Amino acid sequence: MAEVRDADAALEAISRRASAVAVMFSRLGEGVPLPLAARELARLGVPVFPCVPGGKRPITTRGFHEATCDAAQVVSWWRQRPTANLAIPTGAASGVVVVDVDVHKVNGYAALERAARSEVLPEPLAVVMTPTGGRHLYFPAVAEHEQRSWQAGRAGIDFRGDGGYII
Repeated sequence: MAEVRDADAALEAISRRASAVAVMFSRLGEGVPLPLAARELARLGVPVFPCVPGGKRPITTRGFHEATCDAAQVVSWWRQRPTANLAIPTGAASGVVVVDVDVHKVNGYAALERAARSEVLPEPLAVVMTPTGGRHLYFPAVAEHEQRSWQAGRAGIDFRGDGGYII
């Protein structure tokens, strides 16, 4: 990941990474294989790490703390586990934060609709359907301050920011 020395450079770096994530997610819908997507994201400066195939548990010992843009490491991970799920840390590390709308025992879409009506959510960079019928809404991270992950289980909404990751 590129080192930045001032706030303007940090904003620019986060903006580039957020755009790269949005572009790559649009290509995943076209059937881009996960190993290729992982390499491309890493090449664009977005750190990645592998998770168990079909699951959310990291394969790496230290999880998202081992996320990297190092091409050789990314190739090695997916060469060892070609069916591994692709994960990215959220927050400043990747340049994106994610609103995760769940549908497990609760309808997160109701909370999302209330947020949309109150105009508290800007237009997302990308919206991705999850395998369970939920959605991930991707937004640019805010460089000026930490955005910690949190969840509102009863509302069916999770926020993945600094200290979190998304599959």
